[in-house]
Amino acid sequence: MQNRGRKYFWMTCKRLNILACLGVFALAGISCSATQLPGNEIPAGASQAQVTQEDAATLPPLMTDTPLPSSTPELPTPTFTATTYESLLPEGWTQYKYEKVEMWIPADFEKKSTKDDLIYVENTNSSGNGFSVSISLTKDRPTVTDLDDYIRDGIKQFTPDMTFLEKKKFEIGNYEAERVKVQAIIMNVPMGQALYFIKDGGTIWIVDGISHYSEFSKWIKTFDQIAHTFRINP
Repeated sequence: MQNRGRKYFWMTCKRLNILACLGVFALAGISCSATQLPGNEIPAGASQAQVTQEDAATLPPLMTDTPLPSSTPELPTPTFTATTYESLLPEGWTQYKYEKVEMWIPADFEKKSTKDDLIYVENTNSSGNGFSVSISLTKDRPTVTDLDDYIRDGIKQFTPDMTFLEKKKFEIGNYEAERVKVQAIIMNVPMGQALYFIKDGGTIWIVDGISHYSEFSKWIKTFDQIAHTFRINP
């Protein structure tokens, strides 16, 4: 069964403008005070000069300060391995490009042509429920400059068949990005959608992953991986 829901959902989003708008160490201080030992006093009425060598020989030896061990242990210098773009690319994935933008997508997705999407692919393996899984890329140049405001404006236009689930910051390279999760009823079928909004100056790129809602918790991990591979080449 062809995924007619994908087109219907896209048209719904176009009408609502959701895609186009849419170890610690605590250091204890140690204080040391010198205490005069018994028997080490100069007799009353006697001066320091009157203490004879013989008297001095009978005095107990003076205590000497013993350095305390350092309270800060010597820890190994931590080493950090930078995450490279190439390390985000799972083996066997296919590169898709639009102008200077690239994304990598699992090999079992097949490229399709649509008039609205810059990149659009569908999973060619049957999921058993009659609906294919799709990934798309679009872009917008809105008048709203703040990414949060941009997303909130789109969410405000949801219809009763669209349910907002979550909005959170999402790490994609050095770009400002957020992920929005939505449940939508399309032709009486529950679908799950993950929208990744990526701000690049005055342009907002939107990576859109959609699947049957019964499989959404599984597919969102793949959608996240795909979004992480988004890159604009110089």
